[in-house]
Amino acid sequence: MNSNGKGNAETQLQVAVGMLLESVADKSMTVSETVNTSLKKLSEKHPNQVLISCCQFCTKNTRPSTEHIVSILKIMEAVCSEHIVKIDGDTIIMTIDFSLLIMIENVHCEPLVQMPASGILVALGREHYIQVMDALLQKLHAGVIPHYMIPHTLGALANANAHGVVPYLKTIFNIILPLLGGLKSDPLKQAFSYALGSFCDALTEYVSNTDQVPDSTIAIENFYVEIGMAYDVLFTSWLHSRETKVIQSVLDALSAIFAVLSVEKVSQQTARAIQVLLSLYKRNVDAYNVTKCLGAVIQKAATVNGTLLEPLLPNMLNTLADLVCVSPDYAQPDLLKSHSEVLRCYECFALHFTDNTIDQLIMQMKNNNDKERIKALLVITHLTSYSGEQTIKGRFKDIIKHLNEMLNDNHIRVKKALVLPKNNDINVQELQDIQKSADNTLYMLSTSVPELEDILWNLFTKCFLGPAYDDALVILLRCLTHLASKKEKTQSCEAAFVRCLALLANPLPNLRGTYILNFLKNIKPCDVDSYKTVWDMKIPQLVKYLEQNYDNYNPLEWQDLLFDFLNILLESVKSGSFNEIFVNIGNGNGESQIKQVEKQFLLKCLAITLCYLEDKETVLQTLDNILVNVKLTDYTELHTCAEAVGICSRSHLQLVLDKLALIRREVLLKKSSKFLHFTFMKDQKHDLGIERLRYTVIYSYSEVCNEAPSDKLLRIIEAEILDFVVNELSNCKDFAIRRVCLRAIHSIADAMHPNRNLLHIRMNDRDKVIQLVSSQIHLHSGPEYIELFPLIIPTVTALIRLPIQIESEARIKLLKLFFDNVYNAAAIYCKINTENIDNYYGDLKLVPFVTRSFSELNQFVQELLLQNLSPATLDEIVTLLEPWLRKKKPEQRLPAVETLRLVLQTYLDNMKFAYDCPSSFGQTGFLLAKIVPRCTDSNKNIRKVSVECLCLVLCIASRYEGHMRDQDKVLSNSLQHIQQQIDCDEPKLLYNLTSDLAHIICLNMPQFQLIHFVDGLTEALVDCESSSSNGSSVVLNATLKNKGGELQSHVTHVLEKLLKQLDNIQYPRTKSSALRGILNLATHHSKIVGGILLAQPLPFDSSICDCWNVLSTDSTLVLDLLDQLKRIIKSTPLYEEQGNGYVKMASLPPLQAVCALHELLKNTQLKDICVQQFPEIFAILLVCLASYIGTLAPLNNNDKKEKFAFTLNRDALKLNPAKLALETFRLFMICCEFNKMAACLLFYTHIDMAENPTMFLEVVQALVENICIENPQSLSWLVACLGPYIRADLEPQRVAVVAFFTYLLKQKANEQSVLIENLLEMILDVQMDQSGMVRKIGLQGLGYAAENLNIDLVIRHCNPILSVLMNSLDYNNIGNESAVILEGMLSFSKLLTTLEGYKFSSFQVTAAVRIKPLLGQEDVNLRRASFRLLGDLTQSLNSEANLEAFKEQIQGNLITLMLHLCDPDIYVVKACKYTLRKIGPYLESPKVNSMIQEHLIDEANLHFSDFIRDLIKVMWVEIRSNAALIAGLLYSHLTEENKHRVSLDIVCDKLMRLLHDDHEHVRMKAVQAIAYLFLN
Repeated sequence: MNSNGKGNAETQLQVAVGMLLESVADKSMTVSETVNTSLKKLSEKHPNQVLISCCQFCTKNTRPSTEHIVSILKIMEAVCSEHIVKIDGDTIIMTIDFSLLIMIENVHCEPLVQMPASGILVALGREHYIQVMDALLQKLHAGVIPHYMIPHTLGALANANAHGVVPYLKTIFNIILPLLGGLKSDPLKQAFSYALGSFCDALTEYVSNTDQVPDSTIAIENFYVEIGMAYDVLFTSWLHSRETKVIQSVLDALSAIFAVLSVEKVSQQTARAIQVLLSLYKRNVDAYNVTKCLGAVIQKAATVNGTLLEPLLPNMLNTLADLVCVSPDYAQPDLLKSHSEVLRCYECFALHFTDNTIDQLIMQMKNNNDKERIKALLVITHLTSYSGEQTIKGRFKDIIKHLNEMLNDNHIRVKKALVLPKNNDINVQELQDIQKSADNTLYMLSTSVPELEDILWNLFTKCFLGPAYDDALVILLRCLTHLASKKEKTQSCEAAFVRCLALLANPLPNLRGTYILNFLKNIKPCDVDSYKTVWDMKIPQLVKYLEQNYDNYNPLEWQDLLFDFLNILLESVKSGSFNEIFVNIGNGNGESQIKQVEKQFLLKCLAITLCYLEDKETVLQTLDNILVNVKLTDYTELHTCAEAVGICSRSHLQLVLDKLALIRREVLLKKSSKFLHFTFMKDQKHDLGIERLRYTVIYSYSEVCNEAPSDKLLRIIEAEILDFVVNELSNCKDFAIRRVCLRAIHSIADAMHPNRNLLHIRMNDRDKVIQLVSSQIHLHSGPEYIELFPLIIPTVTALIRLPIQIESEARIKLLKLFFDNVYNAAAIYCKINTENIDNYYGDLKLVPFVTRSFSELNQFVQELLLQNLSPATLDEIVTLLEPWLRKKKPEQRLPAVETLRLVLQTYLDNMKFAYDCPSSFGQTGFLLAKIVPRCTDSNKNIRKVSVECLCLVLCIASRYEGHMRDQDKVLSNSLQHIQQQIDCDEPKLLYNLTSDLAHIICLNMPQFQLIHFVDGLTEALVDCESSSSNGSSVVLNATLKNKGGELQSHVTHVLEKLLKQLDNIQYPRTKSSALRGILNLATHHSKIVGGILLAQPLPFDSSICDCWNVLSTDSTLVLDLLDQLKRIIKSTPLYEEQGNGYVKMASLPPLQAVCALHELLKNTQLKDICVQQFPEIFAILLVCLASYIGTLAPLNNNDKKEKFAFTLNRDALKLNPAKLALETFRLFMICCEFNKMAACLLFYTHIDMAENPTMFLEVVQALVENICIENPQSLSWLVACLGPYIRADLEPQRVAVVAFFTYLLKQKANEQSVLIENLLEMILDVQMDQSGMVRKIGLQGLGYAAENLNIDLVIRHCNPILSVLMNSLDYNNIGNESAVILEGMLSFSKLLTTLEGYKFSSFQVTAAVRIKPLLGQEDVNLRRASFRLLGDLTQSLNSEANLEAFKEQIQGNLITLMLHLCDPDIYVVKACKYTLRKIGPYLESPKVNSMIQEHLIDEANLHFSDFIRDLIKVMWVEIRSNAALIAGLLYSHLTEENKHRVSLDIVCDKLMRLLHDDHEHVRMKAVQAIAYLFLN
């Protein structure tokens, strides 16, 4: 039995493993990984079964997919690697055969499958190499090319188990070597190369451990012939393959093979091998493989015979030098490996050929190429650090010598490489100390050794005049100044003067300007003594200026001082020889010794000098030299050249114009490069040279317009200059030309300005020029066009200054164009940084151009306003500015508000009052409303500027109001504290300042501007900035509070606009403040505001609700509103019936009033008002609640009955009038603090049930119960307020009132006898009502009265009550009156029970007859009540009753009673039991009566029924999965004895079925469970 169980377990294990192997290819990665893990766990105990199952699974008829097989092979490889000791011999043989089959069955290259199969063989070969080798050798036949995986596997096995493979090498070599020459396939070549290299590595390892190997007689010498043959094939044939991968494989193999070649073979092949390897560097072969092979060859050859390498050593060293990586990148390991192999080769050379290697490195260190020097330093660093000092110790002196020579190398990377091996970091402080010492030594020599003065003067002068010693200028000047001061006669040194003048162009470096001027004091520029006056007057001034302004140096201001100094000097000297100094510089003499900056400054000095020359030939020649020698590649030099031409035009305008015209005519138009010997054309592209020359000409025209005398210039400016420039601008494509054209047009416009235009010459086509210039502004054409903005805007400004004024349309067009482009550019390229004042608009490249555009735009706007100073022009500008004041980005708002400030200031400063000027200013309210949001902007600078704007507007308004200028100071003083503190960030202080601002505005704003101001502030509530919208709301709130009474005729307009804006307000604080504004308006105009709010569409949106909520905070206002709402509800029918009564549609006005009341009552602070008006409001809400059940909200927004006045309101469908009334009721109770009543209403949120009024009645009952507890003193007033509704036209209202009275009777009306009498009378009176519901509730009230009231009171009213109850049983149609009949029977039963012993004989038989048809009704309630009433009638029998007649009724109903003991309704059964017990004594059978009394017990069951539930057991995913896992775990932990009691077949079958479950979690747990079954 045990053997059978064991066999069964093994069979199940085999099946289970097979199923798991199928699941390896599960679509879920999680399941697949779990399967792999489970199989590996199983293999720990059952490795043989797992391997056998894997083999069988992969070789079955239905072949798995490739991916499936690959996964299984990897599992097998893991099993063989980890559990090789546990695998038995048969399994090993089977696995070897299977792996070999899989590996070679496909003759094509399929590494995805073949590599894992090979891995299995290698894993097995680590322990069972004999079986593996035998299997592999069986596939290796002489003369037959094997599958490429056979040699690859042999090579891999050799790497894994060298001791097991080396004894077979002779056999392997004998078979494979003859095959090498016939191999054509690249994969075969790679495989054989890999195998041969691995064999050689294995052979080296084998012979290195002879004490541990099975056969110590095996030596490398035994294989010299075979290895040599393999080397010949690989080297002579395969290494020259076209396939890169083959070459790399061969190189790797040769690296191993060369190490085991014979000495003779090495001697023969070294030179050739090295030459071939060096040539491979030129091919597309990985340098790492080549270098690795080269290193192996070098290593082997050096150990065999070093002389073999000497002839090739220089070539190898040069090649390796090229391979050294200058800056190794550790993120690229391939490059790093190649670099390391190169350094390894250098180690070998340094060891065997030290002198040659070091000499070559020293030569590299002397190379002019910095990269070569760095490479040499890197190699020396490596050799010094890693090769051992003994290797290159003998050459240390030579190395250090050349390293010292390289200390002066200027290249930073060379320095870095240099300090690494020397570890000699440069100390900056030490360097400074050395320099300071040298300076002191020179000065000491100059001041202490008179014998050296002449020598030092000549030496220092020579050094000073050349640019090589610019860094030592200060010490040179100190020495020269001292030497010059000691000379008896002042030295005349024109060259030194020119050098000093050039250096003064930049006086800042080392504060050298003061030293230069002190030196000038002690020399003379020429032999003319008139210079002394200028020297004594100007040089001290220049020294003083520098000393005071070194920290705030302004280069333009400084150059102007120098030019003024030169002008005065030339005017004083008037020496032709002195002027020739600068003329010689212009002619190129000494130019090579002048730096670029100095040259540019001297060029302007030359131009100034030309103004004092009268020789036209000299001027023309110098002008030619200026233009010819300019470098067209340097824009700075072009500008200097043009400025020099402009300066020259001061005295020689016609010569300059003729020269420029000649260039235009002969060069620009003909595009000739031969005119005037323009040699620069030889060095540059022709077209580029032409364009740069064009640029220079246009720039020169610009400077001519700035410098030339107006009387001569204006006669020719338009024809000679403007037409040319305009034409160039119209046709230019080059950005630089466009820029210089704009500059030139600006200069032309300035030249033609009336201030300079004494000839009154007008620009004929000014408007066209404006159009052309303004069309150059392109925001989205590229960043470079932003640079044109500061040129375009001032150019247009200069043009519009010219007569005649531009028209309004053109003005608006220009304003809009500039605003759009400049402010949008600010949004794109600027980013305000409040922490950095210097770079407030950010530090992007284009920020300076944008900020300059702001200033230029302000000047442009100011000019437009001044040309036509009127409110209309101001309105145009402000209207165009207004959208930018409320932009989201402060980078747009700030420049816009600054522009507005300038506009208002300009208007205020220049406004005039005359008969022909406007006498009123209508923009005050509008302007103030636009400025107020910015006064509370999030940006403090905007706030500050905006307050200034607001003050300006108030000043302008006060002027128009008739105030004098003194009023401006009063207004400014009133706003002073706001202006001083508005830049703070404290919220409370900002709020107070805003309130003060609102107060000042209200005091000073004209009354007729109030509505405009309020309108504007209303629009500002939706400002993009939260602080601005908040501030606007604060000001609006204060304005409506203080000035709301003055808006009598505008209330509707203001409120409707406010209501419209409320929905658009984004920020809660703004909305809250705006709502307070509505409250302030309502305090002035409560009826109008209330009427407008009521007229809003239903349902009220959140904004209207907020309005009512805020109005509820004012108790006085609430009283007025409540009166208004109550009047509307009482005076209008609450609903109308439509569609023949099938649809009830709520009337709009009362529903609006209820909605308003709902919102008002959300304020829980209205207790006093609600308690005071409790009865009236309670009555109104109760009848509203009753009326609105089953009622639809009106779909029209217009309550008027006019034709075509219907407006569809689809949102009204969302409104439920009944729920609204109930919620309003609840809020009313909360306000009154009647918490119990409020809480009970929460249970009836689904009250809108038109078909069943039960829930409403429950609401009324709950209200009555709680009101009797919480507010009993109001009952009388409540009944009084509700009483009129008992005769209301609408049935729900009557139902509500009768129900309230009914439940009040149930509560005994708090024992108020008078109130009870009134209630009974009213209830008895309603039985004539047409509504069955009213009568039903009335009958219920009578039942409550009989049940709860004083017995005497009931007896007193018994006859009227009985009459009413009997009438309720007098029915014609049970279906229509079933509810009334039911309630009548229930109340009748209560009355019979209460008045026990009362004489009912006159009613008993009649009542029994009337209820007989009801005993068999389908309505359970009717059956139950009728059976119960029959029992109660029986109980009421007495001696005066008509017993015989009643017994007939009993006998007639006996069968019915017996049948209904099996009634489905248990309460009908109990009623039958009750009645049978009551009639039992009248059946005239004691036994029957006895049985009835004994067995018909209410709580006992006559029949027992048991129903089986939970038939369907739902198995959730986790239950199934956990059940599977638990099953596996439980089985695995059973004892062997208990395992025999469990059917493993069934367990396995169930678990294996779960492997196909739809849920991956179930499959995963099933896999784990299956593994557990076989682990213990």
